[in-house]
Amino acid sequence: MKRLVFAAAVFAFACHCAPSQADDERSCQIMAAAALLSGKTNCRDGDIATIAGVTTKEVPEAIARYCDFWAQIIVLPDASASDASSRFVLCKYRQREAAPSQP
Repeated sequence: MKRLVFAAAVFAFACHCAPSQADDERSCQIMAAAALLSGKTNCRDGDIATIAGVTTKEVPEAIARYCDFWAQIIVLPDASASDASSRFVLCKYRQREAAPSQP
């Protein structure tokens, strides 16, 4: 019985002290139209980003602007939208400098 109590105490201590992967992993949502207008998101480097409100034509620009190219990028149809060309993108967020404006 003493061994069982000791094992339970060690397990509880180890679980409490070990960092959780969930603590390090964040997620954020980017509404494409609003983010393009304001240029701001609530995302940080490494967050799992959901980019919503993009059309099929806007997907490459959204990926180039917000996604880490060295991580998995998933593009899925947005079933909740009435437009058949509406998509959402799941990717690892990567902060990029804004491109210089063209005259």
